[in-house]
Amino acid sequence: MQNGKKKKWYNTIEMVGTLLFVFPPVGIYELYKSDTISSKWKNMVYIVLAMVILFFSILFLT
Repeated sequence: MQNGKKKKWYNTIEMVGTLLFVFPPVGIYELYKSDTISSKWKNMVYIVLAMVILFFSILFLT
């Protein structure tokens, strides 16, 4: 903690990664709110999540 400032819970990279696997809805929200993760990585995670959802929806609907 520098200068007495506390890091917000959604700005820790370890917490984002953990919650994306353990509890995805909160992890996705945390990824969206994070200031420390670059937009390139955010977009990559969003694309991967969309592909996984699309894959499983096709798999179970056919």
